[in-house]
Amino acid sequence: MTPTVLAMSRPSAGLELIELARNAVHRLGATALVVLPEGTFDWDELRSLCDGIRTLVVAATARQADAIRQAGLVPIEVERGDLPIVERISLALLEAVANDHLSAGDQVVVVYSGFEADALDSCTVVRLGEHLERLSPRDLKALETSVPLETLRAVVDLAVEIGREGREGKAVGTLIVVGDFRRVLSRSRTLGFDPFRGYTRRERNLRDNRVREAIKEIAQMDGAFVVSRDGTVEAACRIIDAPTTGLSLPKGLGTRHWAAAAITNVTQSLAIVVSQSNGTVRIFQDGDIKLRIAPMQHDRAMKWHDSE
Repeated sequence: MTPTVLAMSRPSAGLELIELARNAVHRLGATALVVLPEGTFDWDELRSLCDGIRTLVVAATARQADAIRQAGLVPIEVERGDLPIVERISLALLEAVANDHLSAGDQVVVVYSGFEADALDSCTVVRLGEHLERLSPRDLKALETSVPLETLRAVVDLAVEIGREGREGKAVGTLIVVGDFRRVLSRSRTLGFDPFRGYTRRERNLRDNRVREAIKEIAQMDGAFVVSRDGTVEAACRIIDAPTTGLSLPKGLGTRHWAAAAITNVTQSLAIVVSQSNGTVRIFQDGDIKLRIAPMQHDRAMKWHDSE
């Protein structure tokens, strides 16, 4: 992001700032106005103020997203969490690009709470240039896999979070194999302890936030996660037992990457590897690296790359 910031210190100045941002969109020829509201907001009034302007509003919950959508605005769902505001903006813009609401090269005006927790007081002009390359579901669809896009995106998003956040201040690497799980299980062996054993399928679906958090914790242990097409974690802490004969990977990649290449070479699965050294996420299919996602650092959004 290349920001230009305008700050207003009065908490009641939120609507005035929205008007200034609206004028900035017109004067700059910006693509859209992006609003990160804090607390309750009059969505109908916001729509009235921004009439004729593409307005994207960051929502922290599905209920809030529905209210924003009903008001005729475009919701962008991003969990609030304890992230710095710069990272929240980056995540919101990344999600907007991923869902084709924005494109690389666009210029947007962002309104957010930079100083006061409950007031819109800051306005930033963001140019989506080299720091935010296009991230699109079409990249995943191009893999031509039987794994549903929804499941694949959930796994990739989780891997990116692990690569970016680590665990308790420490870098974490992991391997998640998704799809064709019966053959994957037959080509792997247990380490002797599976933290997911004994739970119902519903209690093992990675779309459940509790399961996602459990995966982040277990990722510190050795072994791979095996996930089915519907997003159910079938097993954890598995050692891949597949041949690496005939495979070729770039220098510097470790055993997780070789295991990912090996298992995808003998099954119809996809393997997602988080590198412990730098947080990079690589997606393997048919024994090769198909996509690479660089980790988010500071104000830089993660990127999709074609494999080298």
